[in-house]
Amino acid sequence: MEVYRSPKAKKQVEQPKAIYYSRTRLIIGAVIWSLAVAFFGALAWRSRTETGALAFAGVVTLGAAWMFFSCVRPLGSLDTPVLLIGRDGIRFPDGVLIAWADMEENVYFHQSYMGIPIMKLVQVKTTLKKPRLKKLRVSALAMNSDEYLALCDSYSQGESPSSAR
Repeated sequence: MEVYRSPKAKKQVEQPKAIYYSRTRLIIGAVIWSLAVAFFGALAWRSRTETGALAFAGVVTLGAAWMFFSCVRPLGSLDTPVLLIGRDGIRFPDGVLIAWADMEENVYFHQSYMGIPIMKLVQVKTTLKKPRLKKLRVSALAMNSDEYLALCDSYSQGESPSSAR
């Protein structure tokens, strides 16, 4: 059974949709993680006489610094799409294209603990030998899980018969 589409919706499916990072989310993340680096760095400095506390605070400070740079690095390439979703499938930032016919599962994970977001992840399981599983952290994307899955549904249903197996 074919889902009805208006001519406007059919025309939109013809063009691939580029998904970018959200500048606001990246800046907010960078501010939060810089505050965490400052707090845990100060805690490490104050506990420099106690080896165990210094080690713990140092490890947490390094983790916060890594997360800070993970937020700052994409700010330099906001004009480059993170995901490209089109009739042929999903293209990831490393250039890997996974066709709709090759997907077994396409999931958007959103994990949180007591309302605090922990991780957002797109995971695609394929029937291909390589890659069998493709993951991408998407915490700072300019769309949520419902928009992502609706977009994937609209493009996968508009799949051309020549790419189907």
